[in-house]
Amino acid sequence: MRDASAFDATQFLGLARAAKRDPYRLSLFARHLEPDEDPLIFLPVHSGTLIVTDQRVVEFRAHLDVHGAWNVRSFEGYGIHQAWPRGAIREIEHRFQASEVTAVGSHQGEEKLLLAAEAGPVEVRVSKGYEPTLTADEFVVLRAAVLGNQAK
Repeated sequence: MRDASAFDATQFLGLARAAKRDPYRLSLFARHLEPDEDPLIFLPVHSGTLIVTDQRVVEFRAHLDVHGAWNVRSFEGYGIHQAWPRGAIREIEHRFQASEVTAVGSHQGEEKLLLAAEAGPVEVRVSKGYEPTLTADEFVVLRAAVLGNQAK
């Protein structure tokens, strides 16, 4: 089983660029990696985490176990929500759509990644906020990782 050291050479983008690298949390993701699979990109997204490896693009979501009548939830780790072989992704776009101004004069936008996959288009919401969390330079790195040299 893989551990947090699998992420030693990984690039952390978006909100993860300055976040503390918690070995326990990283080991929960590493459990889902194949022995010969190397994570290239780690990107927090709305309600989950997107990890690009040398073999696939994987969206993880937190797995919460509900106990009893009071709906007490306990964190059980991360589960794979969606996954695509890297070769199945033909294009990736980064979009930030600002919304209308609210009654209090503020406005939020929605940041998304649009993936053109063999099985059809896929939308991954990165964040909701006043500005994108993924910089233009980081998107270039992400795009190169997703569309670049594919593992055989």
